[in-house]
Amino acid sequence: WYQRRVRANYFIQSNLSTMSTENVSPNVTTPATTNDEEEKKGEMEFVVRNARVVDYMSDREGWYSHSKTYWSTVPSTVDGMLGGYGSLTFSDLASSAQFLAPLYKDPANCTLALDCGAGIGRVTKGLLLNIFNKVEMIDTCQEHLDSAKEYLGDELFARVPAQHCCGLEDFNPREGVYDLVWIQWVIIYLSDYDFIALLERFKKSLRPGGYIVIKDNVCRNGSELDEQDRSVTRSDYQLKQIFKKAGCNVLIDTFQKDFPKELFKVKYYALR
Repeated sequence: WYQRRVRANYFIQSNLSTMSTENVSPNVTTPATTNDEEEKKGEMEFVVRNARVVDYMSDREGWYSHSKTYWSTVPSTVDGMLGGYGSLTFSDLASSAQFLAPLYKDPANCTLALDCGAGIGRVTKGLLLNIFNKVEMIDTCQEHLDSAKEYLGDELFARVPAQHCCGLEDFNPREGVYDLVWIQWVIIYLSDYDFIALLERFKKSLRPGGYIVIKDNVCRNGSELDEQDRSVTRSDYQLKQIFKKAGCNVLIDTFQKDFPKELFKVKYYALR
């Protein structure tokens, strides 16, 4: 799914980056808003500078129900988790292992990780359980989580102490429990407001020495909306604005290597 939008859309991305909330293409119809909606929107915080995205995000229930409906139709397979690009899973997991290696040299810091947007457990199995003693999984789709036991196998699944069927926007983690919060290809489904609030909660959930690691698509400028699954890809600048608003420091950031050049760039961020 994360690779559907290719560099052929660069012209669209560039135009989006120049659009302010007051400067929208005449071909885009902005839904009418009531006074209550405007008041609610004013209470929320937005980093994206695109009126259409802001209107979508302001309808919190509609924003999240759309993506949940989309993922409920996706097959519970590796290929399904990667939108038909299952062949990239090896290079994805190998690169992620290289990124985490220098951060987790001490076994004392490898007790428990949280896999956000875990799906069937592709990252849990291929990455996190190779480093951490136990891994909790969270995903909005119960069907995908139910498939994890078969995908992981009994031995590995025994090291999954909890599965949370919940959207990250509503997830309230326990404080001081995780050595790693791994968030891959899922922040695109969060509104700016909920993204900031979630990072604030995850900061409190870390054990001493722990990290929040985000791995996701970045566009060159501005933001890009995908109408099919109601997701928004942000630029590196916008992401770092969100991290700053959440009080998170970026300790390391680097790009994923060895993905096809025609696809979106993918970037890692290690936060505290």
